[in-house]
Amino acid sequence: MFIGRSEETARLRAAIEARAPRIALVYGRRRIGKTALIRQAIGREPALFIEGLENQSTQAQIASFLDQASRQLRRKLPAVTTWQAALMELDKALVSRRMIIVLDEFQWLANYRQELVSTLKMVWETRLSRKPGRTLILCGSIASFMTTKVLNSSAFYGRVDVTIHLQGFRLAETAKMLSKRGLQEVLDAQCFTGGVPKYLDVLSRSSSIAAGMNEEAFRANGYFVEEYERIFTSHFGWNTEFQRLVRALAASPYGLNRRDLAAAADVDEGGMLSQRLYDLEAAGFISSQRPFDKGHESRLLRYHLSDPWMSFYHAFMRTRLKQIREGGRRDLFQAIRQTGAFRAWMGRAFELVCMRHSEQIAHILGFGAINYDVGPWFRAPRKGITGVQIDLAYDRDDGVITLCEMKRQTAPLGRAIITEVERKAEVLRAEFPKRTIQPVLVVDGPVSREIGASGYFYRVIQAAEIMK
Repeated sequence: MFIGRSEETARLRAAIEARAPRIALVYGRRRIGKTALIRQAIGREPALFIEGLENQSTQAQIASFLDQASRQLRRKLPAVTTWQAALMELDKALVSRRMIIVLDEFQWLANYRQELVSTLKMVWETRLSRKPGRTLILCGSIASFMTTKVLNSSAFYGRVDVTIHLQGFRLAETAKMLSKRGLQEVLDAQCFTGGVPKYLDVLSRSSSIAAGMNEEAFRANGYFVEEYERIFTSHFGWNTEFQRLVRALAASPYGLNRRDLAAAADVDEGGMLSQRLYDLEAAGFISSQRPFDKGHESRLLRYHLSDPWMSFYHAFMRTRLKQIREGGRRDLFQAIRQTGAFRAWMGRAFELVCMRHSEQIAHILGFGAINYDVGPWFRAPRKGITGVQIDLAYDRDDGVITLCEMKRQTAPLGRAIITEVERKAEVLRAEFPKRTIQPVLVVDGPVSREIGASGYFYRVIQAAEIMK
């Protein structure tokens, strides 16, 4: 059953149904559901799906391209040795047929090089697109290649009609996929997987989400045991700088600035660091954030590990891999769940879920139609000045700064949370004396009556509201 993606499906359908030829580009990390989206949008339309081969030579890619096209078109395409010849043979085989041409894992087909990109543009414009009813869909899992070498290349710049960066499900979609699960399990699954459909599917097969994590992440033959290496290696090979950067951020859940990150990862702050960070961010593994009141050119920037699965792996699996592979404790995840480290990780994971749902939170609070900047706000401690970390705040055009505190816990929140939030609010009032500071509590768990009676928070939002 296909779930969600209504906006993305509609955009692809519009390209497919257009009279004029269209080019669409779909990218996103592996397991995110790109091919499923494309198939859903295509429906019963005639389509040719060609998939690239990982870590194969150009000649192997061309041979596979011709073989896949021959089988699907039921017409033998002759063997050739260049991409131009292969694409010309495809054009001949299609004759005047209406066709959607899907080149999946395009970065592998191209061997991460420009040759196929340039050749495809030429053959598409001079031959393939000359027949009515043709759509070209380029799909890839390596975002840096798809954006830099394709979307922004001289060959395709300004020629791509639809661009879709596919990301994980939001809570509402995860709830639909796990329709027989309760709120707590849905939220747990979102925290563990970031809404990656394949991961949710794997977990859904077990009696509970916790049981699924125990079986698939902490048993020798579990699906997730080798998943990190599969995903990371497919993106970055065995480059150790990428590995060190991710590990450094995993050890600092609230992020690091560029200088501290370079030092923690033992990476030269000059050199290739900017490109490494760009590639990691394009892949969706890390994110960079500036305080909401700073422009895009500000150097006051922090990086944090934003891929929930990678964060979980580094927090609880990486140092236990030997034990897991040797088939140690069968209840390892159950034991981990009882630790303070796990509770702290789940608290941070919930914050990241809320940050990703900032638009829904704005609508719940009733100011979705007002212009605002949203993001974190932080100030490093200095002599005589207290440091502060605010993970989610809205700087609104109506003169209000909405300060969101996010908590996930099992014990009822008491008045101590008011003291904690007020300390942050005081710092904001000092920095923005003309603005009204509006505290909001976003919570998964019980809240004591004294919180409501205090009238301190403008609104207390329960996680279930974000799921709607």
